[in-house]
Amino acid sequence: MADMTAKARVADLVIAYAVLVDATNACDALDEVVVASGSWAATRNLLRACGYLRVPRRAMRNKIPAEAVEAALTNPGTVFRKRFRADTPWTPAI
Repeated sequence: MADMTAKARVADLVIAYAVLVDATNACDALDEVVVASGSWAATRNLLRACGYLRVPRRAMRNKIPAEAVEAALTNPGTVFRKRFRADTPWTPAI
């Protein structure tokens, strides 16, 4: 899934977007996740704390969907998720 990761900078925040396997590890349990934090390393730690598996070490692209950026900036440090390719709003991952 490394090719499904992206990183952007807004002011002093790194916004990270990825498609990852969720904590259930079911074969079709893919989530789109986005989070704004101080660095990619901090983002990886936040994603792991939410139970996401195989978080990439670096982003492969720099284009993030606008609605994902908007969600991440509403509350930096919070991981937001939605099911992969679902037409649903971003919600905080718990």
